[in-house]
Amino acid sequence: MKFKMAKGSLFAVLLRSTWWYSVLIGLFILLISLAATDAQYVTVSIVASMPFFVIGGFAGFKQLQQPSHKRVLEVSQQARNMSAGDISEKIAANYIKSGYQSSAFKGNGADLELVRGHRKLLLCSKRFKAANTGIEPLKLLVAAGETTEAIGYLYLTLGDVSASAHNYAQKNNIEIIQSSRLAMLFDGKAKIN
Repeated sequence: MKFKMAKGSLFAVLLRSTWWYSVLIGLFILLISLAATDAQYVTVSIVASMPFFVIGGFAGFKQLQQPSHKRVLEVSQQARNMSAGDISEKIAANYIKSGYQSSAFKGNGADLELVRGHRKLLLCSKRFKAANTGIEPLKLLVAAGETTEAIGYLYLTLGDVSASAHNYAQKNNIEIIQSSRLAMLFDGKAKIN
C-alpha cells in the first residue's frame, strides 16, 4: 500500500513551498509552546515543532537539487535558438548515459525512440517553441506510441500547457518536459528511470 499525502494538506503545501516557511512555522510553534508552558515542557515543545523542521529540511534538500531561476532562463533562451532535432539529441544524451539506445522515429508523432530492454519511450520536440500546448499533439504522440508498443512518452514544450493536456498526460504516462526539467537535462543532473 502506498502512502499518498492529500494535495491540500498543510505538509503537502509546505513541501511545495520555500523551505524556510516550514522552519519559521516550527520556530513559531516552539517559541509559543515554550512561552505558554513557562518552559516546563521543553521536550513536548520540541516534539511538537519537529515535523515542521523535518519538512523544511526535506524541502530545502529538494530545492537545492533544482536549477536556479537564472539557469532555467539561460537554458530556455539557448533552447529557443536550437532546432527540434538538436534539442532532441541533447535530451536523448541523458537517456543514452542511462543505458537507453536512441534511434530516429519513423513516423509523424515523435522525433526519437529511446529503448532500454523492453522499455520503449517516444520523445517529441517538434512543437517545443509553441506558446501553448493543447491535447492534440499529445494524442498524436500516444497514437504513434500505440503502433510501436511504447510504454512511456516525453513531450518537450517551453510554452504553457493547458489543464486538459496535463490531465491527459497524467492518464497516458506522458512526461511533459518544461523549462526547469529541461535545464536539469541540459546540465546532466536529471534522474532518468
